[in-house]
Amino acid sequence: MILDKSIFAVVGGDARQAVLANLLAGEGSTVYCAGFEQSPHLLTGTASTDPLTAVLMADIVILPMPPTRDGMTLNAPLSTYRVELNEEFCEALRGKTVFVGMAGKLRNISPGYAKLNLFDYYANESFLLRNAQATAEGALAEIISHVPHTVCGSRILVTGCGRITRFLAPMLRALGASVSIAARKPTDRAWIRSQGMEPLTFGKAARRTKEFDVLVNTVPAPIVNEKFIDGMTVDAALLDLASLPGGIDLEACEKRGLKAWRALGLPGQYAPLTAAEIIKDTVMLILEEG
Repeated sequence: MILDKSIFAVVGGDARQAVLANLLAGEGSTVYCAGFEQSPHLLTGTASTDPLTAVLMADIVILPMPPTRDGMTLNAPLSTYRVELNEEFCEALRGKTVFVGMAGKLRNISPGYAKLNLFDYYANESFLLRNAQATAEGALAEIISHVPHTVCGSRILVTGCGRITRFLAPMLRALGASVSIAARKPTDRAWIRSQGMEPLTFGKAARRTKEFDVLVNTVPAPIVNEKFIDGMTVDAALLDLASLPGGIDLEACEKRGLKAWRALGLPGQYAPLTAAEIIKDTVMLILEEG
């Protein structure tokens, strides 16, 4: 594909997609965008239109991550109206090169969506690593903003030992926190120990929750349930970074009077420019590799 002659459509998503449209336009590409009526970022050099027109005018369509949260409408929090993922929208995408994060959520809508020419930028390891680093910085900002004491001196439990944890935990430790990480795999617990942090099994972590000031969950499964949080002190704070449905029982936390909240899309909130650059670089790499 000849990139300098390609026409892009950026449809739906949060601030990172709005900035992405600006970046592509700034590099000389023709860009149609839709779903950003409430964007705080001025869309310069782009053509703003409705979603269907944007898709029909483009060769390459970039959709958000995730593409939908309810299985029926496009994930478009900056739009003033619902973008239905109906068969008309599906038909408009047919024959286009479509980039999307978490493509499986789009394929699951209907057989028509499953047959589209989809490229999942969320499946790219480079994207995942860079996005995890941006997420970790956003999580640190969330902790600093919502917890009424310093990170230094805090006792923090992180559940899960994936990419986000491997960026976030060293940041917390560098700021003076005592960090424990609950992980299932012995190899992960070996890495945790090698970094000077405390490795725990999930069972042991559940029995020691009263020791921690902050709990950060990264596991997209119901790990931090009512039994798990039962021993936490009333001053503890719980942050859920896992994708929906999350891993912390927020209702149980509310009943206990615990401060608990879910934070999704942190790169788009705290570093929209960096987040947009990550998507753009990944899309361009996939296009160049053919």
